[in-house]
Amino acid sequence: MRYVILCQDELPYFLLLLKTLSSKKDSIQFFVDQKGLYDRLCALGVPAKIVSFTEDREEREKLIKGLYLEPDTCLIVSIKKQGILSNILKSVARYHPYQPVLIIEENGLVLPEQLSAKLVKPSSIFTDICLPKIEQAFTKRRVQYIKELFEDKDKILLLIQADPDPDAIASALAFRHLIGRNRTTAHIVSFGEVTRPENLAMLRLLDIQVDKIGPEVFAKYDGLCMLDVQPPHLGDVLSQTVPPVDVLIDHHPEKPGYQAKIKDIRATYGATSTILTEYLQAVDFNISQRLATALLYGIKSDTLLLGRGVDPADIEAFSYLYPLANTNILRRIERPEVHPEDIDSFSNALKKRRIVNNILFSHLGRVRREDVIPHFADFSLQVEGVEWAVVSGIFKGNLVISVRNVGYVRSAGIIVKRAFGDLGSAGGHSHMAKAVIPLKNFYARFGDRRESTMREQIAEMFLSGFEEAIKEQED
Repeated sequence: MRYVILCQDELPYFLLLLKTLSSKKDSIQFFVDQKGLYDRLCALGVPAKIVSFTEDREEREKLIKGLYLEPDTCLIVSIKKQGILSNILKSVARYHPYQPVLIIEENGLVLPEQLSAKLVKPSSIFTDICLPKIEQAFTKRRVQYIKELFEDKDKILLLIQADPDPDAIASALAFRHLIGRNRTTAHIVSFGEVTRPENLAMLRLLDIQVDKIGPEVFAKYDGLCMLDVQPPHLGDVLSQTVPPVDVLIDHHPEKPGYQAKIKDIRATYGATSTILTEYLQAVDFNISQRLATALLYGIKSDTLLLGRGVDPADIEAFSYLYPLANTNILRRIERPEVHPEDIDSFSNALKKRRIVNNILFSHLGRVRREDVIPHFADFSLQVEGVEWAVVSGIFKGNLVISVRNVGYVRSAGIIVKRAFGDLGSAGGHSHMAKAVIPLKNFYARFGDRRESTMREQIAEMFLSGFEEAIKEQED
């Protein structure tokens, strides 16, 4: 690529950028009208020539006509006076029709039709190039605070939710790398076990260990970090004897009632893995293929391949990680074995589905694994005309209700809390939510233990919560 630049402005950041672009295959030629700028360019080793950008038509046309512009040449123009700039562009269109041109200009400009030109505002250069670096500087400071916090701690717990998902697992793995620890001094732990086949495949193929613990082990550790989860999400498992949280990083809506020395909650993000990717980028961490694969799968699974609850930051992180990851391992993780009982649960739910006002209700009965419930909820959104899926099932003494929507309707988290919050834990994001109701609470409220009654009451409670949310929004 060859660059020919007609320039009056200093634009030091722009000049440095062009210097960086220069290589053995690239060449740069400056045409300037200031002796000082000419001298500085020559000092940088950049070819430059002094010319005059004037109103004189004969001089202007002689300059433009004499420019050596080949098919692979990009002409860059940065002229202060708009009148002179417009005339230069007209001359370029006349003598070099359809020449690729980049114009550095803050104000709007009418471009000649016979010119392949694009306009760049200097302010956008700051926004697109400098501002992200400024944000990374602030992120780097937070990472430095985190490292200092754990510097003198011998053993650290990286606590994730019960039945951890890929986003939580990847975030914990990334955090351990971030603070320079290994699995001996920083343990990834959960109060539950990993059960979903694809998550078990992730642990096996990426050699990640997640240990199941009870609250009593906290006394053996002097540092606690919670990732992709907050204390209220864990219910009564956390007792008063648990040490204070040192660091909490999560993308779920913030819950009250706890303290953390450093807290980073970004509810607009689709995955906690995105936050950790930004941390690693801010400190120029050399992300391995194994770690990139884990983080990429964390983002991919929590956002349904960037199709649900996505922030621009998730897309940037995904794009950054994708060329670093092992796509063959990803394919093996995403296609685990399906147990025959899971197919039976799906079949039962399909037969007894019910659709009311674009809301699909389905009850799977007792399930072997809890993840069957959200899986079927995601699948149910593919039914034509369905905007909401409310899928329930019974698992280990609880009635678990998983709610999904298509992403552009009312908040699922608010509705689920309105509908089921007085019977158990309930909440979530705008596009996905969950309620966990102890069966004893449900039976105490309704008395009847028949499955048909459970189906009817779940639908009635959800529709009631839906109506309440609508009225509240209208008021």
